[in-house]
Amino acid sequence: MRQTTASQAFHCVTHVLLSLVMIFAVVGCGASKGTPTTQSQATSQLGSNETIRIGLVTALTGGGAIYGQQMKNAAELAVNEINQAGGVLGMKLQLIAEDDKSSPAEAVKSTQKLVSQDKIHAWIGTLNSSTTLASLQILCKMNVPTLVPIAVADKITELGCNNVFRNSPNNSMQVKALADYILHHRKERKFAIVAENTDYGRDLAENFTGHIKAGGAEVLTIEFYNQGDKDFYNQLTKVKSHNPEGLVIAGLVAEGAQIVRQARELGIQAQMFSFGGFMGQQPIELTGPAANGLIHTDYFSPVFGDPIVERFVKLYQEAYGQIPDTYYSAAVYDAVHLIKQAIEKAGRIDPQAIIAQLHQFEDVPAVMGKTTFDEKGQVTRSVWISQIRDGRQVVLYRP
Repeated sequence: MRQTTASQAFHCVTHVLLSLVMIFAVVGCGASKGTPTTQSQATSQLGSNETIRIGLVTALTGGGAIYGQQMKNAAELAVNEINQAGGVLGMKLQLIAEDDKSSPAEAVKSTQKLVSQDKIHAWIGTLNSSTTLASLQILCKMNVPTLVPIAVADKITELGCNNVFRNSPNNSMQVKALADYILHHRKERKFAIVAENTDYGRDLAENFTGHIKAGGAEVLTIEFYNQGDKDFYNQLTKVKSHNPEGLVIAGLVAEGAQIVRQARELGIQAQMFSFGGFMGQQPIELTGPAANGLIHTDYFSPVFGDPIVERFVKLYQEAYGQIPDTYYSAAVYDAVHLIKQAIEKAGRIDPQAIIAQLHQFEDVPAVMGKTTFDEKGQVTRSVWISQIRDGRQVVLYRP
């Protein structure tokens, strides 16, 4: 999801974090590689082991709630499934979900509650990169086993925190995947970009431009818009004047769907491309036939023929009456199961042992694909490519 620079995310919550300094001074850092947490520190953090407590922080209200609820549904599904099978090491899992309202300050408050009051054993979140980066201020210091299934900012696994793992490809990985697919499988070589005027959108535009130019293609113009905008005719009129072969939308579906419709209304016939914001059924419902043919990066689609995927889809549909068609559900479901497997392999509820096991994962089967983490905690899995065709998502490439 959207990303900000680390400094922006950290500054916006400084006033909240100052109150935590005394706590952190007692607990110690434990975040950098090679700086283990002592057993007494681990014990003081964990508290009672009667249940294994997993904290989830995401947007449960506001504009991101549609995605946040999918995350919560998937986490509940995985926890219930594991508990029905006997739990982990003879203990039940307990999910504690908190609403960050897509606000870094709220994310910090929620994460601090989960760590200090609920004494969670593992943390999953968030929907946005800015809220994730803010939360990592606490999680890295407290050395809490941390799974980031949704937020895509490269910076998340570049902070030197030994306890942070992302089980989805990052932003650079999806941009490179789209550019490579175009260069190897498409004929378009002249592009216009319409990008959200945030760190997320600007980074997508900049990275795509770099990759596509390196492959011998050309970016004719980059036009920016603000979050919440509804009228994009000015930007699109400029795009049309350049007569591009491809139009790349670097933003999320709320505005992206309107960009697609308005581009077609203006008679722009360029092949459309976009990123993970166009996953699932919602973009199709918002854009209607205007999005037919749009190609985008994808992290998950409910494909047939994979028993792990089919089982997850069946369980989710039975529980919630919906087919899970995006990584907002699949990646969080995987995150809970990855934590479960790490605890089982560790044989005890100890943060250092759990973290060590996650670092050793290699080709662990999961809904999103086999999971291996690199030395920074970033999954090494490749990105899918999908296309909207006649009102449905079709997978063009699956690694």
